[in-house]
Amino acid sequence: MPKVTEDVVRRVAFLSRISLKDEEVSTLASQFNSILDYFSVIASQDLPSPSPTDRLVDIRNVFRDDVVHVHDDDLSIIFPNKEGRYIKAPKIV
Repeated sequence: MPKVTEDVVRRVAFLSRISLKDEEVSTLASQFNSILDYFSVIASQDLPSPSPTDRLVDIRNVFRDDVVHVHDDDLSIIFPNKEGRYIKAPKIV
């Protein structure tokens, strides 16, 4: 597995517009390499593949039935300018 060099860390920092000191660059390079080494340890493990239907949480239908609510509030008090059952408002351009 290729190792992360300090040049790679500097390039990523430049692309991310992050300014790093020289000691930070060397620290990050060693940390990236230890993380990648750990990934190689995980990848070498013989783990069973999960089936496509395995779920940690039971999924159920969360929809509810549509219920019509009739409101008998008289909106003509708030909106006196009406035309039929529609409320008239000023034209907005």
